[in-house]
Amino acid sequence: MIPPANPAFDIRSRYERERAILTVTGDLDRGTAERLKAAARTVWKTEPAGLVLDLSAVPFCDSAGLSALVYVLRGGQALDIGLALVGIEPRVERILSLTRLLSAFDRYPSVTEALDAGEDGQPFGAP
Repeated sequence: MIPPANPAFDIRSRYERERAILTVTGDLDRGTAERLKAAARTVWKTEPAGLVLDLSAVPFCDSAGLSALVYVLRGGQALDIGLALVGIEPRVERILSLTRLLSAFDRYPSVTEALDAGEDGQPFGAP
């Protein structure tokens, strides 16, 4: 069952330099995690060169949100679509760090820097 929509939560998508950018606003939690997963599945169908997940407006992430981030990471890996996290707020970064998930993600301070890192056409973090 998909939880009801949270009016304070939003996901916007756009494309730049052959990469999909999802800008997430609001808490990433039990009530919103499924929306992130659904947005990622929609983006994956377009076969972008990479996915940039802008979390600069996400002040909170619970275990369901963490699970959604791992889902997006693993799903992208299975499709050879790299994932970059952008603008992680300190509170969210701490949760990722405490759960030892922080190092699993390529992280950048801005969307521009993430796009620049993927200019070689390889998934983010590829050698």
